[in-house]
Amino acid sequence: MVGKTAPARFRLNLEYDGTRYSGWQKQADARTVQGTLLDAAARLFGTPVDIQGNGRTDAGVHALNYTAHLEARTDLTPEAILAGLNELLPRDIVLLRVARSSPRFHARHNCIARSYLYRIATRKTALDRKYVWWPGEQLDLAAMRQAAGLLTGMHDFASFAEKPELKKSTLVLVTLAELRLEGETIVLRLVASHFLWKMIRRLAGILVEVGQRTLSVAEFETLLTAGSNLPARCTAPPAGLFFEQAFYHQEELETFLAARHREGPVIGNRRAVITVRAP
Repeated sequence: MVGKTAPARFRLNLEYDGTRYSGWQKQADARTVQGTLLDAAARLFGTPVDIQGNGRTDAGVHALNYTAHLEARTDLTPEAILAGLNELLPRDIVLLRVARSSPRFHARHNCIARSYLYRIATRKTALDRKYVWWPGEQLDLAAMRQAAGLLTGMHDFASFAEKPELKKSTLVLVTLAELRLEGETIVLRLVASHFLWKMIRRLAGILVEVGQRTLSVAEFETLLTAGSNLPARCTAPPAGLFFEQAFYHQEELETFLAARHREGPVIGNRRAVITVRAP
């Protein structure tokens, strides 16, 4: 449905199960989340439109609250766009909110920080298997948490990036790195200015090495200062990775971080070993 009005820009918030998709970014020869959204929007508006996301997610990675923007010439209200797109989208992609935004709002360029979660199961699971990684061994959660605490601040994550030579810089500012035990799942949360390709999955994999006591906390720390191909060999699978939130204002980011700090440490300072039960 194309109107005669000037182009309007809308902010989209969506969740998706990335199991069937080759990541966010549109590809000519693969099913992607952006490509699926563009196809649905073209049907709704009767013409191709522009949809841009806050960043890429890899194949098999999920999203809890992903931000994108849509620009189209239309008289449709945000409510009509929300209902119309959800009717056309497959069940594993759902729009949560649609709101009219400033014409200058850009989901990626205006984003100041992003938050991801990586979920590690402490036991073999049948029902949650598409959304966790089960390493299959007992994990020393206190050691993992100690290592994760070293990630905050500005570090060179070249050892954790795929094809770092293609990046202008491999420096990343991490504002939060925490591990929490939620039921039978260890949740790694990372908040940073941006993330390099495969960086989070390799961090998760290396932290599990620490948890399995095959890598010491001191050895983990050296990976932040010296080049190594070890993280590439320990890349965690995509199933456990979730994009959590994009931040567009400093106050929004600080409120989120303050709420996480009020939740307190994962287990205080006591030592904890999570024993994986045999199936």
